[in-house]
Amino acid sequence: MKRVVSIKRRIYWTKEFDSSHFLELEYESKCRRLHGHTYRVEVEIEGEPNEHGMIFDFNHLSELIKTLDHKVIVSEKWVRYEEGYVLIEKNDKLLKLPRSEVVVIDKPNVTAEYIAEWISERILENAGENVREIRVRVWEDPRSYAEITLTLKPQGS
Repeated sequence: MKRVVSIKRRIYWTKEFDSSHFLELEYESKCRRLHGHTYRVEVEIEGEPNEHGMIFDFNHLSELIKTLDHKVIVSEKWVRYEEGYVLIEKNDKLLKLPRSEVVVIDKPNVTAEYIAEWISERILENAGENVREIRVRVWEDPRSYAEITLTLKPQGS
């Protein structure tokens, strides 16, 4: 490896999940209605292997996406809690769902962009100092995706 100038290590992981949501929009759109997608998430994480020889544990990614699968994803701005239920009030709707069927995200809307950001932040919570970059791509359908990249400070900075 005498001629190698540098090595970049990256892991890649992908998974599909089914969830429903609706959007807060100032204009009329079918997306204001409750609807669902079979999302596809792609994750790339760049870094150095940790003491276990891994950049990041794939099992953490699987568990994270399981929390979204077959759930209704809503913004924290739209919810109230009532004895095991989530009350969702938005777009002239009032939904009362068991807490176990809802994922409340700390974002102002439930777009693919904000879902990608929310996923990347959950990954960051489990990332070690060895991780340099986290990229998350969320596909809503085969034609369109949103992507976010978190570039992290180098170790010791």
